[in-house]
Amino acid sequence: MPLMPIPQSFEALRTQQSGGEVQSRIETLRLDDLSRGDVVIRNLYAGVNYKDCLSLHGLAKIITSYPRVAGIELVGEVIESSVSTFEAGQHVLVHGFQTGIAFDGGFSEYVRVPAAHVQTLPQGLTAHEAAVIGVPGFTAAMALERFLELGIAPDAGSVAISGAGGAVGLLGTAILARAGYRVAAITRRMAQQEKLLAIGAHEIVDAAVLDAPQRPLEKPRFAAAIDNVGGPMLSWLLRSMADGGALASVGNASGNTFEGSVLPFIMRRVQLFGIVANAPLDQRQRLWKRLGADWKPDMAAVLPHVHHIPLTALMDHSALQLEGSTSGRVLVDFSL
Repeated sequence: MPLMPIPQSFEALRTQQSGGEVQSRIETLRLDDLSRGDVVIRNLYAGVNYKDCLSLHGLAKIITSYPRVAGIELVGEVIESSVSTFEAGQHVLVHGFQTGIAFDGGFSEYVRVPAAHVQTLPQGLTAHEAAVIGVPGFTAAMALERFLELGIAPDAGSVAISGAGGAVGLLGTAILARAGYRVAAITRRMAQQEKLLAIGAHEIVDAAVLDAPQRPLEKPRFAAAIDNVGGPMLSWLLRSMADGGALASVGNASGNTFEGSVLPFIMRRVQLFGIVANAPLDQRQRLWKRLGADWKPDMAAVLPHVHHIPLTALMDHSALQLEGSTSGRVLVDFSL
């Protein structure tokens, strides 16, 4: 039985394609307008990611069919479920599984989701805290788990995080600091260094190092790294890894390609691997459990850098985010 009546209609930011042109606008929808699913969720928060912004403006081939409600992640309350796994009143999170890509996603007041895509909130996290961590924090947790599998413990040396002022950078810094690592936060916005130190960074690296003459191998300074940027930054990080270092590539804000050589791999045994947050269910449960416990970031330090916007402000915000004019973690807050 539903916890509360499902409204006859509700608002969503829906993306359409017509004549090869992609447009996104607020529309009034009914439940049957959404893609099929077993669980109806009243949305509380939807994280805004770079990928979402590209989708909304049609700047990359991300959405597989139209019309589509974009938004690759959400946290909300179950209103109705046709499966016994979930019941009305539960707080749940959804991300991955082609949410907002092949299935309608988070930029809607109500969402209908296949039960296999839904996960109950882990102990130790409120709905708001889970939304703050979201895909950016989960991505950092996937990289951290891989570092540990490779034997890179907190005493191995500094872990670099590029794009440190963005959501992945901020959450990654806070999570790795909580796990006991020394984080070297890399940013071009040196005015943000006090903020980055406050959330757990031990060192601030000016991304202007990319403007200096580059060498085939740089000074070995990082035991591991999480790169959100790609392009020249990924190249520099590869050349700056210590012997046996590991580099997680998680983003491409500066482009999909990078220049490189085999020297970091054959001279320093560096490992480069990619991270995508669409993880199997057992890994999701394992990592979210830790994000609610020993890897939970210092929320008091993170929350000042979390921005809440209404759904009606999302298009304007997404344009600014694509320009690189925003920072921190942004949530569509459906109470606004």
